[in-house]
Amino acid sequence: MNKKLKVGELDITVKYRKGMKKIYLRVEKNGDIVVKAPLRTPNYIIKKLIHDNIAELKRRQNNSINNSSKKREYKTGETYFVFGQELPVEVVKSNKNTLIITEEKIVLVVKDEKQDREKIFQKGMREKLRQQSLYFIKNYEPIMSVKVNELRIKKMKTRWGTCNLEAKRIWINEELVKYPISCLEHIVVHELTHLLEINHTPRFYELLEHYYPNYKHNDKLIKDFNRYLNGR
Repeated sequence: MNKKLKVGELDITVKYRKGMKKIYLRVEKNGDIVVKAPLRTPNYIIKKLIHDNIAELKRRQNNSINNSSKKREYKTGETYFVFGQELPVEVVKSNKNTLIITEEKIVLVVKDEKQDREKIFQKGMREKLRQQSLYFIKNYEPIMSVKVNELRIKKMKTRWGTCNLEAKRIWINEELVKYPISCLEHIVVHELTHLLEINHTPRFYELLEHYYPNYKHNDKLIKDFNRYLNGR
């Protein structure tokens, strides 16, 4: 059951959930403020929670709206995160379309103004992510006694990676190119662990902790950096 509330200037969507024990606040990417609460939670409790956090909610809402309205133009002066580092973009002209990523900057090379800059840029970012993912895979395969037949990079909404046990195929979320490199290493080892234990059983997490003891820290790092990127 959903309900709308007005708290000061803020429009709030309340989603009541059976079995929930806590109240959660969230600012969506489009700026909508959503509260998830146990059934029969009194309005005054929800309103008090909103009032207590109103400054932070407004900040997150403004950041979300600003971020969603920004359209990347892939031009000199823009910045982009590559493995946790915010790098400036420089556009240059040459006889070949390509993307060059150094420790200091991202160089977008285009033949002329007619080229699809977004396509060239995203292709280069996916290749950067693919190469780094392959590096981690090759490093951990002998350690974990597993073998990956295929690696693919794609956009995913709800997962950082997936593993097809039968095909021994691993998919990595293309967004991970923005996150600290330890986050990618963690996700790669997580998916490799599925080749040893397909489900998230206690044995799975024992294996994951054995091969990547820092996984709990990186779980938190991914969440924290995601909030940072989205202004939350």
